[in-house]
Amino acid sequence: MDRYDMEDVVVAPPPEHDGSSPLKEWRLKLQAGTLTRNDFIEYFKKESPKYFEFQTEMETDAPYTPTLKCMFKESLAKEEIIDVMVEFMLGDNPVTALEKLQLEGNTATVCGKVFKNGEPTYSCRECGVDPTCVLCVNCFKRSAHRFHKYKMSSSGGGGCCDCGDDEAWKRDQYCELHLANRKNPLESKIITSAVLERAEICFSAILSFCVNYLEIEPNASLQCLDGELDGANFCTVLYNDESHTFDQVIQTLTKIAKCRHKDAMEIVAAIDREGRAVVKCDTFKECNDLKTAIENQMIPPSGLLTNARHSQSLRTSVLNINSVACQQFALQLLSWFQEFLVRHYLFRKIFATLMQQKNESFCIRLILEYDVKLWKTARTCWHRLLISGMLMEYENKMVLAQEFSRRYATIVEDFISDDHDHSFSIVSLSVQLFTVPSIAHHLIAQEGILDKLLHTFYHVAIEKFIHNRRLHFSKNIASMAFFKRANYILYDLRYLLVLKPEVLSNELRSGFLEGCKALMRVLNVMQGMESITRQMGQHMDYEPEWECAFNLHIKLASTISQVIEWAASDVKLLRKLYKMTVRSLVTNNFIVGSEKVEPKTVAGHVANCLIYDVSLRPVSIHLPLSRFYAGIYLHLGTHDLTYDGLQAETEALNIKLTPREIIEPVLCTQAMIAQVAAGMWRRNGYSLLHQLYFYRNVRCRVEMLDRDIVCLQIGASLMESNEFLIHMLNKFNMIAWAQPNYETELAQSPMDDEFMRQVSMTDEFLDLLIVIIGERWMPGVSIVSEEDRLRKEIIQLLCTKSHSHSELSRALPDGNGGSNDSIIEDVINTVAVFKKPVGAESKGVYELKEHLYEEFNVYFYHYTKEEKSKAEELQRERRKAKQQLVCCPPPMLPQLTPAFKSMANILQCNVFLSITTMVMDRALDASSRSFTESHLQKVLHLLGFAIQEELSEHYPFLSFYERSQKFGVLDKLDELARCSRLEAHRDFVLWTIRRYKDLQAKQAPNVCSTSTAASTSSGIQQSQQCEDLPLTSEQQARLDKEARSRLAAERRNKIMAQMQNAQKSFMMSNAELFAITSNEESGAASSVQKPGDSLMDWEDTADPREEELGAAALISPTSESIACLGKWRGQCEAGDNSFKCILCFEDCSISSQGPPLVSSAFLQTSRVISSKSSVAGLKAALHVSCCGHVMHYNCWKEYYSSEESKELRRPQRNRVSLTQAQNVEFHCPYCRTLSNTVLPVSEALAKFSPPHPSQPPMASTSTGAGAAENVLPLDCFVEIMRTLATELKTFQTISDKDLPLYNKYPSCIAILRKSNIIGDVAQLERSAQIIEKPVMNLNWTEVMDSFHKAMRNAMQSQLQGTLSKDTPNTADFELDTVSLLWDTCSYTLQALEIYLYAIQKPLKAELPMRHQSCASNFVRACALYSADLKQAQIRSQSEQAAKLLDTIFNQKGPSVLEWDCFHMLVQLNFMVPNLMVAADAKKAIIPSGSMFDFYILQTCFLANMTKAVIYFDYDKELERRKAAHGDDDDDSEDRMQQSTSTSAPAPTMLQYVEQLSPKIKHNMATFYVKHNLAARLRNFERDGRRREEYEEMGMGMGVEASPEDCTLKHLAMLLDYVQRQMRSFLRCACLFYRCMTDVDFPSTFPTDKPDRFDLMCQYLGLEPQLGVYFDMESVYATMMQSFASHMYIRTELFERALSKRQGHALSPSSSSSTTVSAPESCRTLVPCLRPLPHLVTLFDDYSDLINSVSDIFCPNNEREEMKTPTMCLICGTILCGHSYCCQPELGKMNVGACTHHAHDCGAEVGIFLRIRDCQVVYLGRGKGCFVQPPYLDEYGETDQGLRRGNPLRLCKAAYDRIFLQWLGHNLHEEIARLNENANVAVTQWHHM
Repeated sequence: MDRYDMEDVVVAPPPEHDGSSPLKEWRLKLQAGTLTRNDFIEYFKKESPKYFEFQTEMETDAPYTPTLKCMFKESLAKEEIIDVMVEFMLGDNPVTALEKLQLEGNTATVCGKVFKNGEPTYSCRECGVDPTCVLCVNCFKRSAHRFHKYKMSSSGGGGCCDCGDDEAWKRDQYCELHLANRKNPLESKIITSAVLERAEICFSAILSFCVNYLEIEPNASLQCLDGELDGANFCTVLYNDESHTFDQVIQTLTKIAKCRHKDAMEIVAAIDREGRAVVKCDTFKECNDLKTAIENQMIPPSGLLTNARHSQSLRTSVLNINSVACQQFALQLLSWFQEFLVRHYLFRKIFATLMQQKNESFCIRLILEYDVKLWKTARTCWHRLLISGMLMEYENKMVLAQEFSRRYATIVEDFISDDHDHSFSIVSLSVQLFTVPSIAHHLIAQEGILDKLLHTFYHVAIEKFIHNRRLHFSKNIASMAFFKRANYILYDLRYLLVLKPEVLSNELRSGFLEGCKALMRVLNVMQGMESITRQMGQHMDYEPEWECAFNLHIKLASTISQVIEWAASDVKLLRKLYKMTVRSLVTNNFIVGSEKVEPKTVAGHVANCLIYDVSLRPVSIHLPLSRFYAGIYLHLGTHDLTYDGLQAETEALNIKLTPREIIEPVLCTQAMIAQVAAGMWRRNGYSLLHQLYFYRNVRCRVEMLDRDIVCLQIGASLMESNEFLIHMLNKFNMIAWAQPNYETELAQSPMDDEFMRQVSMTDEFLDLLIVIIGERWMPGVSIVSEEDRLRKEIIQLLCTKSHSHSELSRALPDGNGGSNDSIIEDVINTVAVFKKPVGAESKGVYELKEHLYEEFNVYFYHYTKEEKSKAEELQRERRKAKQQLVCCPPPMLPQLTPAFKSMANILQCNVFLSITTMVMDRALDASSRSFTESHLQKVLHLLGFAIQEELSEHYPFLSFYERSQKFGVLDKLDELARCSRLEAHRDFVLWTIRRYKDLQAKQAPNVCSTSTAASTSSGIQQSQQCEDLPLTSEQQARLDKEARSRLAAERRNKIMAQMQNAQKSFMMSNAELFAITSNEESGAASSVQKPGDSLMDWEDTADPREEELGAAALISPTSESIACLGKWRGQCEAGDNSFKCILCFEDCSISSQGPPLVSSAFLQTSRVISSKSSVAGLKAALHVSCCGHVMHYNCWKEYYSSEESKELRRPQRNRVSLTQAQNVEFHCPYCRTLSNTVLPVSEALAKFSPPHPSQPPMASTSTGAGAAENVLPLDCFVEIMRTLATELKTFQTISDKDLPLYNKYPSCIAILRKSNIIGDVAQLERSAQIIEKPVMNLNWTEVMDSFHKAMRNAMQSQLQGTLSKDTPNTADFELDTVSLLWDTCSYTLQALEIYLYAIQKPLKAELPMRHQSCASNFVRACALYSADLKQAQIRSQSEQAAKLLDTIFNQKGPSVLEWDCFHMLVQLNFMVPNLMVAADAKKAIIPSGSMFDFYILQTCFLANMTKAVIYFDYDKELERRKAAHGDDDDDSEDRMQQSTSTSAPAPTMLQYVEQLSPKIKHNMATFYVKHNLAARLRNFERDGRRREEYEEMGMGMGVEASPEDCTLKHLAMLLDYVQRQMRSFLRCACLFYRCMTDVDFPSTFPTDKPDRFDLMCQYLGLEPQLGVYFDMESVYATMMQSFASHMYIRTELFERALSKRQGHALSPSSSSSTTVSAPESCRTLVPCLRPLPHLVTLFDDYSDLINSVSDIFCPNNEREEMKTPTMCLICGTILCGHSYCCQPELGKMNVGACTHHAHDCGAEVGIFLRIRDCQVVYLGRGKGCFVQPPYLDEYGETDQGLRRGNPLRLCKAAYDRIFLQWLGHNLHEEIARLNENANVAVTQWHHM
């Protein structure tokens, strides 16, 4: 609860102290000219304490202090102070004046809406100048950007909407709303000069009052005392900080301030939200003692502090109550003032003028500096005021920006020493000011802001870390936190430079250069920072700090890129910046100080190399100065500047930078990286590896790796090529390797680690050389654009694998402006094809266009090792499939720019050629030790580059062909191609030879013509080449394969010949035997068999169904379809009875004597298929699921006990137990399905109670008269049930102590006698299948008891604390689990039926094992348990059975409209039969499909049919049929619709009705007219009678209302409706009796279409022709009449008529249950057809969803918006997720709002959508998991946390997946599966 802003309490206004009102007083003083702001300030100060109240509520528990409730009555304060002031300003009628002002419409053209934390914002990728330009919801909805490519995100709070700001958008700057405001005049008729004069006094009073009173330690506290030093007039106020956790503060409050835990949580929530809270109100001494105690508490006793900031005590202060009241009023004033300023430009003009008065206490300068003294809410109020008052108009914005930049250093230093988040600091205003291009350029030019920012950063952030002119960060957490805050300055730098100007003025240029000087100073200390030296002897003692340096680089990298971009646009700037950089590089002595120089010789060329040993001296990855130089150098060419020209200018200034000095630091870094790869730096620990990872990582490489390569390319273009290569060889310690005599010297030394490192270094050297020559897709190095560079990057990425859009975005470096998104899109679309996602799980991916694979470069410098090998493998497979040479040849290279042209010379210089030939010689020398195959591959790659460069003819000076001939390159290549040792590279060698010969053909055609015997045809030339070239690896492999298959065929033929010979010799030796068999065969066969036929084919012709049924198949010719009940009952199928225990792997089978078998099951509370709108507090049902894997009970017990102890031992991972009694969860040992109990696996029920042999068909089982003698008919059954109900009620009247005297339940004979029916006991025994009570294994009972215990625990956890109230006697509750068992069975089957319906599976379709085994095991267990009840259980069952039988057969209790017929069917089947034999302990009835079970089904079937007839509404049905092709709103009407014909009444049904006898048609019409609610309602309305007349009419309705009104069409539609409504009941009944009787569904059942009514009726033994049931002579009609004439139905009719008359029509066939209050009781009507449950309908567009919750306030604080609005997807409620402010109690524990809601709404499980994060959460018992949301972008990807911000649309398949997991009761399972992963972050789910 909010400490101050409780619900406004309206009280009577206080009496006036003096006669005159303040308004009169102010007006008089104004006339006299004596009115000053102090008059208002004094008034505010005097009045505000009246509205602040606190009260203490005493509680019973002693140790705690009373609960303190503070409130400030804001509405009253507004009414009595603010409204009076407004009246003073605007005149006597302020409300009208404000309305007129609004009509004038002069609000601002800029929106300026201030965003709250978490509020949705939108930026346009096409039109936004930079990513900080955003729109609020309202402007976005009304702007053109809605139809562009936009990006959604959540605001961190503090920003404002840029709609209407011309500089924020390239086009469409205004939404419709603000476009209209541009036309309005600036002046106003309402705001006269007098109003402005009064407003100025009021405004200055408000500002002055707020500045004086709003401080954490205010002077105001003393000003408010007024002599009240005594009494309880003081408060201890606790303030927010960001260094203490919630739990630490709660602990302090409970321990020191003695608050209750709940109160402490409320206080903490208020502190977090408001920034402070009142903890105590008492005398000064008490409050001060508490303050001291709290401050001392948080200082840890030990001197070892983990974090300097943790040692800070909590911030508290003691204030006078009046002071707190003034502060609360000041906050209210500021909020009101902000809203008031938005109303008109003239108000803002006054405000801005006042704020610029330098001598005032509220001038801008002081407000900016005073921010740090405020708490959270006060800061937010001032920031909003500044945004609304100063940022709407450009002039005011400029004034604020100038003041802000002048005070920047002070503000930032305050921010760094403060600990509030950035969004709550005044520093966050920079994003509003520095991102406006014109203001940014003005500040750079006039205020020197660039220099100021960098100067501040240098002094505040990094100066103290400089040692020996280099940065070195200490490994200290506090300094890291401090450094993190200082980094916000670098964000501001980025904002300033985001848009480069078209033309630079002189002032802007000089201001920019001043900033660049400061940047050079920063880069200078960064050059070589965190340098490292190779560890030689021992491992490092501790990992050095490296993260700060990289964080600094990442933050500064984009600024460096921006500075280079600015410089590139202006030649003067570029020239000056170049010189400045050179000067800095020359003065910086990292690596290139006074190093000595030595001459080195390779291939006859000498170079003077710097001697700096990387393996012994310090090196660093951080070389920003060298890299900055490389970045600047790239742009010289565009302005025709050259190195030599600029060198002359710098030499005149005595500054000389040689190419050798340029490349040296970078070369050292590359050598160090190579040494790390060679394993020389292993002792330097992980920190070095992490640094190298980030060096190549996409976030850093643009200003690191890429710039380093450019730097080396600059060196290669400026130096002589041989010299450059010698420098490289020297740095890699490879001068000796490059000598021809290296191998001979190597032969004398041993093969040690050093030698292996040398081999690896050679690899790295060749890699680097390939990169320097090949990676030239860089504007400035080659003639390419930025798009070409991007294109190359994407091609290389797509060569590794197909990428999704998000993977591609992550793998590409960020552009500076963020506006490069559209460029990336365009480039991707030119090189790749988008493959749309298939199904809900997959993403859409981009695949590279086929022809672009030719541009693949296997040595691409951004590849990691894994990516390189993956790409190479794919490329080889692709080329192999296309039957090309299997290798990865180098791609064609782009043309170099003039400045870099000389770089191509490397490919023909002597050192290069000698290196390549040397490697080839060593490859051919089998005894060579320094050679590996990768060396050859890389040299071939380099030769490929050389050949292709000369073929391109870009460089006239390139003569590789001539020079290579001197070195005999072609001959060596030929030798390599024939070398068998190098077979792996043969194809690459062949490719190189082929390209070389192309070059040869071009360079020396005469040579070529001789070699091809003067044939010019290329085809002949090719074949000629092929003759003298060796085979490719592909051709070689093909030849080998052919040879192998030829050998295999020969061997096979040889074996077959041997077998044939053996066969012949055997037949010759046994000739007589063969003669006899052939004669027999020819005699016996009546028809000639085809040679292909075998004996097997002939045996299968018998009808399998006949064989199965045996004698039963001959009974009746009509019984084509098998029935599971009734007179045509089929045989029970002997299911597979043998299993393998999944724990001990022994074979086992089910038997009553053998060891019991169990299957693990999961029991959960559920409300999935319960109607939502039924009675509040509806009891949850239980649902069972089971995987079906079988194990011995004893094996399971052993497994379970080990799992239980394991569960207790492990720390409670990710969960908190919300209840005491909870079932221990475990996983099925076989399939890891979540389980918490076991189900017994029983034999088929028919084994215990075999059905009596079927008799010949009877005349009619439905009438008493024609009953045969073997079984009792239906009417006798009804009588028996009525009698049983009476007997059981009599039995209930006997008290427990008299029970032993009687100890007799009604016996069968007694019941028969009292029923007055003709029939003997034998008939009864046959009908009910009474058997000897089976003896169950003791362990079986134990299993069932454990299952009961599990059910009890599940229900108790759902009831939480209510158990004691509802069930005073625990024993009763225990007994009740028997009925709970039957309820669970019916609920599980109904849930299964609905799930099967939702996935469109008919009954006959193959069910998964988990559904099949669960249903049959559970039904069998229930049936066996019903025959094995204890005495106490029987007694409790008899009570319920009596009520149930009374309800059904005697029409006492609820009417048929309130019945769930299937639920009753299950209860009747399990509860009633055994009560008939309860008197005899040895007898039992196991429900297994007896005639009585059939009669129970018939009864429930008739009840459901009656209900359908009563509910039928002809008009609605007619409408439904008309709209049949469209969607229907009503779920229950819609269910199964596809299975019925959609045309107006089906012709078949109409024909059927026509064929019925007139008598039955009349009966049907009479029953309809008499009992149908809609028909009676129409008659009732037509006659317009009163209630009394209606009562009389009700009795004789059949006579008065003529059935003739009811046409055949009516009847046909009625029967059609009844069939459709019965569908769910019949499907459930089929499932139930299939499990009970084990009679399988007949083959006539459909397997891919919906189930048919007639087939289901036949299977259940029911009469499918509905006309039969309306024969008045049958017992059916009597029973239906009895059901339909219940008195409650008449009451229902009357209430509907009444409500219709009042205009509140209730739908007669409501799809969900409707609760109607009746005088007798509260009735819940249950529909015939249970509606299909569904999740809430979501918006199609995600932005609509996020906008819909943008204005929802936290339920506990109406001033605070919900931070984490979370929607329950089951019911649609919006909750406050993951917040301490909304934590209700559940049991005795405080839990989050979602957990509490899930307990009630979903029975302990919930599905929640966290709207602002776009995350779906499954929440279970104290645990949960995040799953993929149903919203996907156009690329088929989710965006959890809105990181990418693409527009999202609802994906039906993804939402259906969530729906089916919920409908199938799989949420707990999914949570467990996702939490199994050990990497899941620990989350306190119960707080959600």
